[in-house]
Amino acid sequence: MELFNTLNAIVTIDEHHWNEISKLAEIRHFKRNEYFLKKGDACTIIGFIKKGSFRFVMHNDGNERTFDISTENDFVSDYYGILKSSPASFDIIANQKSEVICLPTADVLQLFDTDMVYQKIGRTVAENEFCLQHKRLISMMYDSPQKRYEDLLEKHSDKISNLPQHLLANYLGVTKETLSRIRSRIVKKAT
Repeated sequence: MELFNTLNAIVTIDEHHWNEISKLAEIRHFKRNEYFLKKGDACTIIGFIKKGSFRFVMHNDGNERTFDISTENDFVSDYYGILKSSPASFDIIANQKSEVICLPTADVLQLFDTDMVYQKIGRTVAENEFCLQHKRLISMMYDSPQKRYEDLLEKHSDKISNLPQHLLANYLGVTKETLSRIRSRIVKKAT
């Protein structure tokens, strides 16, 4: 199971710990454009994406802006909302039919308080999330859209291959037309 492999890469998971986690896990299926989390709601589940992808969206003056994307073998949740016990300030929406292993947030937080194995998992996942967000912020501030797209291709081409162009453009902070021009330049450069 993908979740087991991901967690086991953080810390060795024995049968006892895996059984405790498995008891909490529930497989949920999301349709395209179905909400994982709506703005204003408390984040009551932490998900691990088996199949599909989700976008993290904020709305401003009637415009939708995708500021993050989670794909297969990623966790999906509102970490800030969980840490601060505050309602979500954004939506999390399925980009396509998706299958997610869901764990109740309250139960996961309770596990963190019971055992160092769970604390290490929680800390490592949170640290990884922080590092990803930090890199994304710096990239959005200082890299050109083409550089951001090239980095995305280099590091996550398998994860973004199924995403529609308009969504990818929105995530990069450019129009579909600009993304098309970027792709054309990359193809020309490669030939």
